[in-house]
This record gives sequence, C-alpha cells and structure tokens, in this order.
Amino acid sequence: MRHSIANIDDDPLTNAIAPPPDETPQQRAARESAEAEARRVSDEIDELLRAERNAARKRKPPVKVLLLGQSESGPSRRSAPGH
Repeated sequence: MRHSIANIDDDPLTNAIAPPPDETPQQRAARESAEAEARRVSDEIDELLRAERNAARKRKPPVKVLLLGQSESGPSRRSAPGH
C-alpha cells in the first residue's frame, strides 16, 4: 500500500500561522513587528532560564545531617519561653 504525501495546504498549523491573503503592507509591517518583539521576548526568557539553570548547577547541594540520640533530648523537651 502506498501512502501519499500530504499537501502543505492540508497542514492545520501552516494554515493557522499563515498571514491572511488580503493583508495590506501596513498590516504586514505591524504583524512582522509584533512577531519580532515576541521573538525578542521569547529569546530573553530562554536566556534567563538558561542562566538560572546554570546557576542552579553551580550551587552546592545542601548537607543533610542526621542527629542521633535520645528522643527526650530534642528541642520539644526543652523548656519553652513562658513555661
């Protein structure tokens, strides 16, 4: 059985992001300007996330300490202020 390659006009994503066929030059310039601004903001967010991820890698993990001893010697048994 042979499958046909889908026509590019059948792709819903391509149709959704395609400019309108009756777009004026002013509308096109406004759309392209808005797309460029959105791309700039997206790149800025990507860079902030990358920097945050790199900073997290450089931080040392916290040291966990297990304290062993009698359960009565814990802070809950110490005299609390006002008692």
